Amino acid sequence: MTSPFRIACFGDSLTEGYGLAPDEALPVVLEQSLRDRGVDARCLNFGVSGDTAEDGLRRLDRVLEADPDGVILAFGANDCFLDEPAEDVESRLALLIEAFRKRSIPVLLVGVNAELNPDEDYRTSFEAVYPSLAERYGLTLFPDMLAPYQGDPSLTLLDELHPNAAGVSAIGRALLPLVEELATTAAR
Repeated sequence: MTSPFRIACFGDSLTEGYGLAPDEALPVVLEQSLRDRGVDARCLNFGVSGDTAEDGLRRLDRVLEADPDGVILAFGANDCFLDEPAEDVESRLALLIEAFRKRSIPVLLVGVNAELNPDEDYRTSFEAVYPSLAERYGLTLFPDMLAPYQGDPSLTLLDELHPNAAGVSAIGRALLPLVEELATTAAR
């Protein structure tokens, strides 16, 4: 394996760093945190604001061309916002996971809650997608990317949906143990 360990951070605006300076985006925060812990890693930013899991499928080749050693797969917030059927989201995420598995690239699956969706049945079915995929594919799951900052106005941008730099740092701290595990396990 080449050094540093290359992690593709593949998702939407929460990954990209919507409304933030480039050095405040989650991949940069994670890379610095990993290096502070002695893990030689490079986190590649494959986040695009507004993207759904379906959009992720269209961008998959670019991620594979980067030849990552591991992937943080973080789609779903926009799917939920657009009321994409949970079964469609699950099948699209499964296709992404299978593409990485085919190349023996380990995946850390990152979910989101559907708290803002007014339909209780939808919330229940949507939130079941991530544990279902994690169990089916034997993946490590970070259940909710929104949890570290959601509901705390001091951690969000003015839209109260996206994290500010402090919110991204909170996500990074919560994700770090699993990302470190991804890097060290895959490096063996």
